[in-house]
Amino acid sequence: MKMRKYISILLLTTLLCSCSKDFLKEKTYGLIQPSNYFTTTSDLEKCVNALYSNANLMYNQSACLAACMGGDDMTTQAGGNKAGYLQFDVFNAQDNNDRLPVMWTSAYGTIKQANVIIGNINNFVEPRDQPILLADQKNRALGQAYFLRALSYFNLVRIFGQVPLISEVSISYNVKKAPFADIYALIVADLIKAETLVPIDYMAASNASNLEKNTAKARANTGAVKSLMASVYLSMAGYPLKDDSKYALAAQKAKEVIDNESAYGYALLSNYADLWKWSNGWKNVGNVEDVFACYYNSTAGDWSDGGTWANGNMNSPSAYFPENFGGWSDAFAELTFFKEFPAGPRKDATFITVGQKSPNDPIITWKDFAYHHPYFNKTSDMPGYSTSNMGAWLDWWNSRSVQVIRYAEVLLVYAEAKAMSGGPDALAYTCLNRVKNRAGLDNAPSGLGGTAFRDAVIDERKWEFAGLEPCARWFDMVRTETVESATAKRDPAEIPLVKSPTKDQYFAPIPSTDRVLNPNL
Repeated sequence: MKMRKYISILLLTTLLCSCSKDFLKEKTYGLIQPSNYFTTTSDLEKCVNALYSNANLMYNQSACLAACMGGDDMTTQAGGNKAGYLQFDVFNAQDNNDRLPVMWTSAYGTIKQANVIIGNINNFVEPRDQPILLADQKNRALGQAYFLRALSYFNLVRIFGQVPLISEVSISYNVKKAPFADIYALIVADLIKAETLVPIDYMAASNASNLEKNTAKARANTGAVKSLMASVYLSMAGYPLKDDSKYALAAQKAKEVIDNESAYGYALLSNYADLWKWSNGWKNVGNVEDVFACYYNSTAGDWSDGGTWANGNMNSPSAYFPENFGGWSDAFAELTFFKEFPAGPRKDATFITVGQKSPNDPIITWKDFAYHHPYFNKTSDMPGYSTSNMGAWLDWWNSRSVQVIRYAEVLLVYAEAKAMSGGPDALAYTCLNRVKNRAGLDNAPSGLGGTAFRDAVIDERKWEFAGLEPCARWFDMVRTETVESATAKRDPAEIPLVKSPTKDQYFAPIPSTDRVLNPNL
């Protein structure tokens, strides 16, 4: 009896001692939090995959670049659900625009995921038997995080102008908008770091994992980093920073890529139309003109069945197809732009000007399309596509890739930047003429001065990247301060502008939902 009493007292004492504050602390062994990221190589790769999944969301629907509708290459309809696009087209964008949050949310989502990797990479514990393997993997992951954070901020600063700079995992709802110079400084700093961390080729990278090799085409290598740096420097030379010293840096970085194009495997396809062939741009196939692309696999978990929206691409083909054939008419060509576009194989490949709903229906021209405009043809080709049966093939959710940086852009960045930093040299002429010749055009006139040559390059960019390509015409109009002069040529048949564009309309408003959360925006 006395023994039972002692045992009861011992148990009670033990229980009371256990009921301390430590006892109440929850240990979440199965939950991945920033504090316990990267305890395995698999954790690291999952975070990199999530990073690219977020990046895919910046390009997989027409709404992502809706703000670029202000360009003189595109217009849209007044009816249906296109009000968000039309606001940008007629320079009347509101902060409650339904298309506005798409790029804002996806870019900051990518930044957040990049910050997770950057802020927690040193938590990764290297086993003693694999220090080199894990160091290399950590460097590659870190480099990709810096690259995609820079790309995200580059999209944000060109579309929204001054935006909050967030470089930590934590979120503050009191952060203020950063000056343009500070945003570009972070972009450049991130790319300088990424340049030393990512490999030339993931297939040949030291101790690359099978996952890295399988997704090698989709991952940013040093060629992609240098190419983005060249475009960033070119933008810094224009509005709003207008720092002429950056022209030389843009030319330098572009030349580093051009001088090593064989090592990177970059080239121009000989036929412009081949750029838009399904066989040259789906899943992880790509082509030699892809410097950096977003790849999609719509079969890897459909969004409606619990998969991720980032798996597939709805940026083609329905969005840019005439309603006569079942398309959505999100955007189509402005009439002045189409009329001025130089004739040749590039124009033929860029626009849909005739169509036939089925072999038994009449062939109609663009003047008989629903909105009496030519349409963009760059996303039309799909399995089963036929110009004589255009009403039967549409697929709004698919695996077509999006070329974020094309090699043609690198060539034209060098040509423009060199012309503005000492005048065009032989390589600048070669770069410009490679793009012109593929388009079926003659060489640029010899002996052009720097400004005249620059203007010829900007014209070439206008034709080469027409439509909602990530290298959008709108960005060139803003950095060269030609929005006003370009839109002055708008055809009278277009929907009239609500406002005459000024620099107040160069940048989109910050979405109202975020302005409610943070009054400093």
